[in-house]
Amino acid sequence: MRIAIIGGGATGVGLAAHLARALPARAAEILVVEPNEILGRGLAYSTDDPRHLLNVRVGNMSVFADQPEHLLRWLERFGAPYGVASSTPFSFISRGAYGAYVADLARGLLSSGAIRHIRARCVDLVEVDDSATLRLDTGCELAVDRVALATGNDAKPVLAGLPAEQPWTEAAFVGVDAFDPVLIVGTGLTMIDMALSLDRRGHRGNIVALSRRGLLNSAHRPVAPRSLAAEAVPFGAELSALTAWLRDLAERMEREGLDWRSAVDVLRPHTPRLWRSMSLEQKRRFLRHARPYWDVHRHRMAPEVERRIAALRAAGRLEIVAGRLVGAERRADGIVVRIVRRDRRGEEVRRFARVVDCTGLADDPLRSPNPLIGALLRRGAARLDPLGIGLDVAESYALIDAAGRSSPCVSAVGPLARAAFWESVAIPDIRLQCRDLAEALAKRFAEATRSSVSRRRPTGRDRARSHAPPVERSLPQEI
Repeated sequence: MRIAIIGGGATGVGLAAHLARALPARAAEILVVEPNEILGRGLAYSTDDPRHLLNVRVGNMSVFADQPEHLLRWLERFGAPYGVASSTPFSFISRGAYGAYVADLARGLLSSGAIRHIRARCVDLVEVDDSATLRLDTGCELAVDRVALATGNDAKPVLAGLPAEQPWTEAAFVGVDAFDPVLIVGTGLTMIDMALSLDRRGHRGNIVALSRRGLLNSAHRPVAPRSLAAEAVPFGAELSALTAWLRDLAERMEREGLDWRSAVDVLRPHTPRLWRSMSLEQKRRFLRHARPYWDVHRHRMAPEVERRIAALRAAGRLEIVAGRLVGAERRADGIVVRIVRRDRRGEEVRRFARVVDCTGLADDPLRSPNPLIGALLRRGAARLDPLGIGLDVAESYALIDAAGRSSPCVSAVGPLARAAFWESVAIPDIRLQCRDLAEALAKRFAEATRSSVSRRRPTGRDRARSHAPPVERSLPQEI
């Protein structure tokens, strides 16, 4: 069996690691198709700013959910260069350090021969019967038996008509003087990263962070782990009833000496099933009304980050504004914007030296810069989910085409599958998807092997052929 993983960031490497564990040694050829030289970094973990911390504690960030100490042991050996002299399960390390951990895992898989790295970009794939042919940007084609789309998060184009820069790029900082005013559109975790980077670079001017509700992510606190039986979760309840139930759960846990964080955390294992139990209209209502409040409680910042953000606000250098940006114009003396605050009437006109769009990661496949996603959608080999936040993916992770058919050989995990499982952007959730898909592929391989053996006993010629290298058409060089 030849399995191709499209994408070599944390999602792709995580899936490769789980496949290498689930399949018998040398039973399948695992190819990771990724144009970047180093596997494991991706968009999320390519930052080298030490102030960009994970928003999940170390104890929950191992690539393997059944080995929670895996990352901790790696940090004990290799964490010093990343400022991690010592670590605990509740520590929050830099995203750069985590990227190094995943990259090191990838190097081990490569050196052992468990995986191969195809340094190319997949621009299309065509299914034929129960297999697929990948078309690469080098002009080559690659025949495979199974494909897993693990492309992670795409960089998001800036808001239409806004003279803004993307976050995490050098263009967001170049030319900004120490006391220049900066506007950040968005008040989520991306905004927090940008504010901390500006401060680290010596910026001492005013930073205004603008969003419709002006919500700021909550922070983590050490809380005792709790569990919740599935029978206690009101699957299929109306959104209003579910919200009331969650509030009651938080109040009950506070009475037990815990806090609301425990209520959010115990719900996490049940979130995919809870999401699937909602009607399409309930999901739309959640996205429209409840999502911002869920996000600020569910995706929490590290305590160290909370302290730095609090210091910036106390010094008057960071202002959180609830309102809308209704206009922006680039002029010789900067960018003049018009803002309507949520609690006021009339427009407020302000000038900024730089505007940065931190409204979140891309979640609309129709605007994806990934040529593969565009090609699949245009040909009807994939379709947008009804909510417009991801590709339509079955509960088995199979890709669904424009006619509603589940693909027998193409699957999707991670952010691409957010519409099917909702929680698909954080490692604790992605690693479970990778585990499930790897185990399903291993089971399918075992069944196919047993079936083949039962049909006929292989001859010497068959055994020789089974060890011959696969036929490729101008396969690009691997690392």
